Amino acid sequence: MSESGSVHGIVIAGTYPAAGSALDALVPRPLLPVAQQPLITYALRWMRNGGVARATICANSAARSIRTRLDAATDGMGLDYLEDWNPRGAAGCVRDAGSKVGAQTFVVADGTAVPVVDVAELLEGHTDSGAVLTVVVGADPTGRLCPSGVYVFDRRAFDYIPADGFQDIKERLIPRLYESGEHVDTHVARGVAPRVVNADTYLALDQWAVERAAQDLNALRGFRVCGEAIVHDSAWVDSSARLLGPMLLGPGVSVKAGATLVGPLSLGPGTSVGKRAVVSRSVAWSGCVVGDEALVDRCMLADGARIDPRQPVFATVKTDERRGRGHGPARRAFWEPLAAVLRPVSPDQL
Repeated sequence: MSESGSVHGIVIAGTYPAAGSALDALVPRPLLPVAQQPLITYALRWMRNGGVARATICANSAARSIRTRLDAATDGMGLDYLEDWNPRGAAGCVRDAGSKVGAQTFVVADGTAVPVVDVAELLEGHTDSGAVLTVVVGADPTGRLCPSGVYVFDRRAFDYIPADGFQDIKERLIPRLYESGEHVDTHVARGVAPRVVNADTYLALDQWAVERAAQDLNALRGFRVCGEAIVHDSAWVDSSARLLGPMLLGPGVSVKAGATLVGPLSLGPGTSVGKRAVVSRSVAWSGCVVGDEALVDRCMLADGARIDPRQPVFATVKTDERRGRGHGPARRAFWEPLAAVLRPVSPDQL
């Protein structure tokens, strides 16, 4: 196995309009709140827990936003940033980032995925195989192997990546390596890494993460476990409210008398749930308001969204309508495709 000092992490966090994801119009995809943590932090935490002490985040227009969100909460992991404006593609970004450091081995992860493979096993397998590149795949419930967005690069792989132009890993680099007689290894993980590619998979991933949040309370400072719920110290829950199933109640959340919460559920900072309201299997970001006696089931509430008292809402995406005023059709065009795909999803479908 490679020594930890010779291993550097690289997180591919750049997204481009051509990707066609409506989520990107709301917030850079690596910063989507998943169980109230930016999505990209899952890949970084995975690297750090595997002994990788430093990583480079490759992003384009999202670089500054990511840096602002992460610099204050790196948990001792050193971070560098590379802004990709060309664009360069995943392989190009890996080459550009890796060329700036002296490591020989690079653990690479997609910033929109949650890696589930064991880092030590992955690095040991890569070293033993002598591969120039190791591709991590996982088996879905049908047994079909699917790429996970995780790779291990040996430094000599950079010799096969041009210094300019768009350079993809799967379509360009891997065929080039095979043609040159280099060994590309495959590492089979125990499962498929949950990944965000659209609104459907985002909602399923948030549910998946909430169900597992208790396994890593160190990532949730200021929270405490209350039965199946994880509740921030500053949250307030009336004694007559009912909490059923796994859920995450963030800073400043308030749950009033007679309310019922059914998990998996995530209520972000400053969200309030009114008297005798029911919120079930939903995701609320920050500053959301659910009125008295409202019913919310399988919904996504973006920052500042409001549900009127006694209003029933099912499988719907809600935004802060006050912010939407004056924005006309462009804003509606963003939310309509989200609402169209919002439906019950099993984590097995990720």
